[in-house]
Amino acid sequence: MKIPVNVNIKTEKLLGNPIDGSGETETRETTAYGFIHATRGGLRLEYMESAPDGDAAITTVKLIGEKLIAMNHGGGNGTYMIFEEGKTHSCVFCNGYFPMELRIRTKELKNTISKTGGRLDVNYTVDIIGSRAENSHISLSVYPHEDIITS
Repeated sequence: MKIPVNVNIKTEKLLGNPIDGSGETETRETTAYGFIHATRGGLRLEYMESAPDGDAAITTVKLIGEKLIAMNHGGGNGTYMIFEEGKTHSCVFCNGYFPMELRIRTKELKNTISKTGGRLDVNYTVDIIGSRAENSHISLSVYPHEDIITS
């Protein structure tokens, strides 16, 4: 059964020198409507948000236990990323012109999302062609949609 939820999405990217942490932080925050449901391997969260290119895109988050997350951003500039605390995984980023391989290193992952809501926080770095490109943080807060709240 799909449970309707609201999702608050906050992303932060350190712009400047990701090695020493100097520079400015670019922050984006938005709210989306979606669904969460149980799967054999855990939970699956799906929501639609506006992509940076202005198009709407569906994001799917597979919550596989407390320390393993697979996230698929749809749309023309889609990515499929795997977050696993303390580990590095490769992913492909499609920038609209050609695909690029990225290395995602998850520094910290906290997941308390259940069918009734919760929060996901991921601190990670992105490397492109062996060079650190950015330090990033994504936070998802999931809470029941008013469609299922009864008095």
